[in-house]
Amino acid sequence: MAEYQRLERLVNARLGSRSAGNPVPLTHPSLKASVPGPYTLAGRLLPNPALDYPDRWALAEALLPIVRRELEALAAAGCQEISVDEPSMSCYAHRENPRRLVSLFNRTVETVRGRTRVCSHLCFGNYKARAVGPRQLAPLFPAFLDFACDEMHVEMASREFAELELIRPIAERRDVAVGVVDVKSYYLETPEDIARRVKRCLEFAPADRLVLAPDCGLSQTARWAARQKLVNLVAGVWQVRRELGLGG
Repeated sequence: MAEYQRLERLVNARLGSRSAGNPVPLTHPSLKASVPGPYTLAGRLLPNPALDYPDRWALAEALLPIVRRELEALAAAGCQEISVDEPSMSCYAHRENPRRLVSLFNRTVETVRGRTRVCSHLCFGNYKARAVGPRQLAPLFPAFLDFACDEMHVEMASREFAELELIRPIAERRDVAVGVVDVKSYYLETPEDIARRVKRCLEFAPADRLVLAPDCGLSQTARWAARQKLVNLVAGVWQVRRELGLGG
């Protein structure tokens, strides 16, 4: 919450300075807050039966109201878009009951649904630029289609777009954000690479349901590479937008 407020002040200050010499009103960009979900947070703690936390599930249930209060505070502060990141769910869905994971997610976000745009982030881990779980989406579905979210993000680029067809059923229910930049690789995707990947995604999801993003956060990627990957991502998406007559 404090970080969101800091960034909001920073954006407002910069927009104010830009607007001072510009008679044309500027559109205020929307800040998207990212909050780790209770299942992912629980993996950073050790179960302790003596304290009534015998396993990861008990920890996650105890963390749920804490995470929910953070989401409620962000919504009350005017945050228009919140991503509840649960990469551990996608990493370990193969060995858990996926319906139980869905229930945990939905109960976490139930008090902010309709008050803000709720997103989810699902990937296969990025510990020291390495995955930590089997990189397959199949164990998640169809159960994860019942996530109570407006946008679902899936990792694709690092997996060479395996199971890309699964974005179709996601897009039938909500927006689907597809990772088209591999954050684990130091190959710098060109705008042309990105454009080709976007076109592949459009074979399974309509443009008005499709969001383009990196596979995961760029915390493990050197800044020089991260910046260029993002620049090329934007350039490639705009190339396709122009070809489709969507502006730019």
